[in-house]
Amino acid sequence: MSTKRTSIDAIAKHKAFTAEMEWAKIELLLETLETRKRDSLDIHEIPVWSIRDLVRHAFESGYREGLHAGYRQGRKDAVREAMGREAPSGPRNPEVPTDATT
Repeated sequence: MSTKRTSIDAIAKHKAFTAEMEWAKIELLLETLETRKRDSLDIHEIPVWSIRDLVRHAFESGYREGLHAGYRQGRKDAVREAMGREAPSGPRNPEVPTDATT
């Protein structure tokens, strides 16, 4: 019986996503980004410059993360991860030992 553990990458991505959502909430001057099922609570007038800043920030964050993932994992693994498949997490350098016994 195997137990599935959350990878360090998944934890880091979740923390980064949570931070980005918090940033968006502050940038847009919203109490919450949760749906509250009432138009008066869920529909807001948002100035275009706030939307522009939000899109720019999201793009730049994604671009930086993509570069980081590409350098960390190599192009092929970054593509696998982008397609929603699990990428190998071991070292790519064959000269780096994979366990403490080697």
